Amino acid sequence: MSMSSTPDLELMTFNGVKELLNYVNSQISDLERRIKDIEGMMSELRVKADKYMALMKMIEEIVGKGQQLSLSTAIELTGLKIIFDPRPIDEYETLDESRKAMADRLAALMRVKDVLDIIASKLGDKADVPILVELKMGIPVKIIFRSW
Repeated sequence: MSMSSTPDLELMTFNGVKELLNYVNSQISDLERRIKDIEGMMSELRVKADKYMALMKMIEEIVGKGQQLSLSTAIELTGLKIIFDPRPIDEYETLDESRKAMADRLAALMRVKDVLDIIASKLGDKADVPILVELKMGIPVKIIFRSW
């Protein structure tokens, strides 16, 4: 079994640009909601993470800067990192990484939405033809109008 050179690509079919636009709008709403949830979790963790970092800094000053203090219990299995009893900073950084990636996807989807809005308004009913859409990481990157 060989891996595809583009494992993050998928293909979807739609009955027209408006249907694709509805799909993109739904994805945007979902991402906005999930980002807001993550930001709420981050603000709750921020206080704990700040206290933890202050404590680590104090310990580092006492023990000496050269000492590696590895307090995380992380295990990596076939590319999957598993963290037991995470430090507040581990959780916070994970949430922040995800939030940034999701915000990037949201910005890309907003740009696609702007283009689709223009296409839908310019073509009107003519935009209601079957289309194939290639998506990369859930973002439309190619639209093929199948028939006119």
